[in-house]
Amino acid sequence: MSSLLLGRLRCASIASGHDDEPASTNRLRFRSTLFSVCLQRTDDPMITNPLTALAVIMIAAALAQWVSARLRLPSVLFLLAVGVAASPFLDPDELFGDLLFPAVGLGVAVLLFEGGASLKWRSIGAAKAPVLRLVTVGALLTWIIASIAGAVVLDLDRGPALLLGAILIVSGPTVVMPLLRVVRPREPSASILRWEGILIDPIGAGLAIVVLDALLEEQGVWQAVWLIVTTFGAGLAVGLAFSVIVIEALRRRLIPDHLQVNLTLAVVVGSYALANLTRPEAGLVAVTALGMAFANQRRAPSAHIVEFNEHLGAAILGVLFIVLGARVDLAAVWDNMVASLIIIAVLVVVARPVAVYASTAGTSVDARHRRFLMTLAPRGVVAAAVASLFAVELEQQGIDPGPLVPVVFTVVVGTVALAGFGATAAARRFRVARPEANGIALIGGGPFAIGLARELLTAGVTTIHVGLTDEDERAAAQEGQLVYQGRLDSEEFSEAMTELGIRQAVALSGIDHLDMFALGQIAEVVGSEQLYGLHDPSRRGGELASQAISPVAVLPQEYTPERVHHLTESGVGVRTVIAAWSGLPGWLPICGIDAQTKQVMFNIIPDQLADDDLVIQIGPGLNTNLELRHN
Repeated sequence: MSSLLLGRLRCASIASGHDDEPASTNRLRFRSTLFSVCLQRTDDPMITNPLTALAVIMIAAALAQWVSARLRLPSVLFLLAVGVAASPFLDPDELFGDLLFPAVGLGVAVLLFEGGASLKWRSIGAAKAPVLRLVTVGALLTWIIASIAGAVVLDLDRGPALLLGAILIVSGPTVVMPLLRVVRPREPSASILRWEGILIDPIGAGLAIVVLDALLEEQGVWQAVWLIVTTFGAGLAVGLAFSVIVIEALRRRLIPDHLQVNLTLAVVVGSYALANLTRPEAGLVAVTALGMAFANQRRAPSAHIVEFNEHLGAAILGVLFIVLGARVDLAAVWDNMVASLIIIAVLVVVARPVAVYASTAGTSVDARHRRFLMTLAPRGVVAAAVASLFAVELEQQGIDPGPLVPVVFTVVVGTVALAGFGATAAARRFRVARPEANGIALIGGGPFAIGLARELLTAGVTTIHVGLTDEDERAAAQEGQLVYQGRLDSEEFSEAMTELGIRQAVALSGIDHLDMFALGQIAEVVGSEQLYGLHDPSRRGGELASQAISPVAVLPQEYTPERVHHLTESGVGVRTVIAAWSGLPGWLPICGIDAQTKQVMFNIIPDQLADDDLVIQIGPGLNTNLELRHN
């Protein structure tokens, strides 16, 4: 590539009449030209270098997701805002050309594989009947109502109206999964929304492509039904066939450990491409089936593969929303704003309640959960991507797509905004939200951990013991304290931590392999910033020093697990006092508890606490002049 660049520069120099200039002048001209290639002209705000654009998009996506995590709001809101704001500087069609939509399709395929891999039959429980009805009867009702709204509000003919209605069926995991992490609804709402959001993507996209084919080729009803059958049949066949091959290869250990993730990702891409060659949009069905097959098989370990795809999916999600947001013509959005808002109102006020009621009537879903489900009708990245793709295809066939893209984009933004800002309030109003997580997982620690749990429980904080000895387990059970006795590397462990609302973990055992392994598993639920423990000199240096898990000390470094255990045996105990009385000598603070929210705070500073907040201390007879240092 560099020789080609030099050749072009040399030709430009000769053509400019500078062939006889000194070498130093040529070098300066080369550097100037190189910088102009890399940095582009400053008077043109549009980014024309694909590498620069991709870097800007990925950095902006990561920052938007970080801000959303800090504010505890769905990341999609910020990603769409960044995409729209970047539209004056980014033209994805010009930058990526014909590769844009295949790349978007592959990104959606990875997200659907990740979503499918989270769907386990044993976890659906009472949500099975409502989910099946939502993705069939509910989808049909939504299609009809959305099509009528498009025909009336936008004055569309029957074909384009049916196409718009089919596209607006799609919700998707790109919106629903971030919402569930923030809102934390109880069952069965959580399972219903998760399953519906993942399954409706391939169903809606498949239906939309059938409508598009019927619109372009003027096919009859039976031909359309045949297209639906072949689309879903081809996707299921390809996805299940690939899953059997890969799972069997993993079971027989035919794939080296370091290649398992790469090969699985290649299989996701391959199954998506092969199914699409058979029938357009059958690839979305194939990757969803592939993910579900991985989730529900027990023949080969696949947790590490799914975990990798979860991290990759977060990056893909950010890029997709910014790219699709940057493609939108803001003038067209504004011109169709009133019509788009009316369609949003129809979807939220009419279509969603009708679909939910028809899908949950006569099931075990009670009125509270039914009303909550009626409030959530977000549309996601698949709807925006399919609308953009279909608009291009209609234009190529000489058919005016009309306001398809701006209307769908406005519906996506509007429904996501309503869900993002209103879902938490709706969950609380209908009393389906889980309580704010404030629980503490105590790892080992023996009598000291049991005493600490006693004080935490008295203060209204949920606790669970992990890794106690049999004798300590019996002692904890006698006091009515929860003890986890299963495998720490199982899905049940993570589910138990989530269900109990565990927010922090404290390692007290002094056994490195137990503390670090348990903290590593709990970190997937609470985050590494919520890990605490006692100071352990053995963690300074060596293999443990390079690990990502680094618990923060809750007591001064002189108080190692061994010393705390010895002090407990010699009569030192744990007590709770209000913050106003916590300054007595001989007692060391372990943590503070907010009197209103019951949130636990470690490494407390007296000025941070109100007089009526609680402080849990260890004592008496301890040196209170020691400095608390982090591990």
